[in-house]
Amino acid sequence: MKTNRLTGWAILLAAGLTLGSCEKAERVAPSAETPERILFGTPWLSVESRSTFQDALSAGDAFGVLGYCVPYVVGTNTFDYASGSNPWTLKKAQCWPEVFYGQRVVVGTDGCTYDRNGGDANDPKYWYRDGYDTNNNANGAVVEADSYRYSFIAWYPFEGAFTIVAPVVTNDGQINGAPVMTFTMPQTGSDLSARLDHATTPDAMVAVLYDRTRADGMLHFTFSHVLTGLGFAVNNVSERDLTVHSLTLSGSFYKDVTIDLRGNSVAFSFSANRYTGYYPLLESDLALPAPAEGETATSSGVVGGEHLLLISGTGSSFGENVTVNIDYTFGGERKQQSIPRPGTFTPRPGVKYTAQLNFVGDTFVLQFVVDNSEQWEDGEADDGREDNDDVVFE
Repeated sequence: MKTNRLTGWAILLAAGLTLGSCEKAERVAPSAETPERILFGTPWLSVESRSTFQDALSAGDAFGVLGYCVPYVVGTNTFDYASGSNPWTLKKAQCWPEVFYGQRVVVGTDGCTYDRNGGDANDPKYWYRDGYDTNNNANGAVVEADSYRYSFIAWYPFEGAFTIVAPVVTNDGQINGAPVMTFTMPQTGSDLSARLDHATTPDAMVAVLYDRTRADGMLHFTFSHVLTGLGFAVNNVSERDLTVHSLTLSGSFYKDVTIDLRGNSVAFSFSANRYTGYYPLLESDLALPAPAEGETATSSGVVGGEHLLLISGTGSSFGENVTVNIDYTFGGERKQQSIPRPGTFTPRPGVKYTAQLNFVGDTFVLQFVVDNSEQWEDGEADDGREDNDDVVFE
């Protein structure tokens, strides 16, 4: 298993995320004027480029939460309530998520609701108060609770995509510490003939809030995207007519990514698990005639209007033997090409890219750019130039 230090969205995780807007809940809930309850405002979503993936969570969407506050006495399963005010960096190794463990939170039209007992009611937990725990039960060991510091880790979607690797409950008791979670892609292809459905991939996201206090009030997560977006566009910049018959992306793709928050910085790693097959991007003829007089190009725009969501991985990126496969007729001559990722293209989580398949003169050029049309990365390519990332086919 390869492990890397995560940049970009992980920096947001490590630093703690900014607050969003203050909202009320869709169902009747304890309001922000009842500060003894732990309440969630409507989450924000962020990305690392000026393009966005999913830009909001909709009513009915659910995300999961782990919530920490009071550590154990070292070597025991006894809560050390006197240490509840310690910062996260000092107590995370001894903490069990006693505030929330896999709490389901539902987004409404005006905010979020949840039930502390796991049902469908709207019954939030309580902040620790002197003499009371988070279920509002009397506990004389809870003192100076206004200074307690809480940390929350959230993930979306709540069901089916993420697995909590740690901490877990074992037969011998609880294993403590900051969380480790794994996101798994839903595709299951085993060979290149397997047709892969990109529509089943959720827009996986994570968020953190570190060292919050009761005085900070309602909690607002800013979610960051775990996956990389990859779209495809075809441009005819030649004097010849072009027809694209089919376009696919094939290979053995990363199946999962593990996010580890136990260290001083967030780390991610990838197992040897892969899914293999092809994503059909275009399955019917796309005619792109030569540009008319006064025009510079005819373009498909993003084929299908959508980006694939993939695990960017490391090294080879996206997986092994990942190629763009195109069947086309250009200037009356039909050809097929399979093109690997350019070696200088290093995709990052939370960024959308578009692979531009440009037909220029009698040359076919593949260029990866950030989705806002800004070239992402410069480097010497097959055409010998140092100001592009092009892969050129004569």
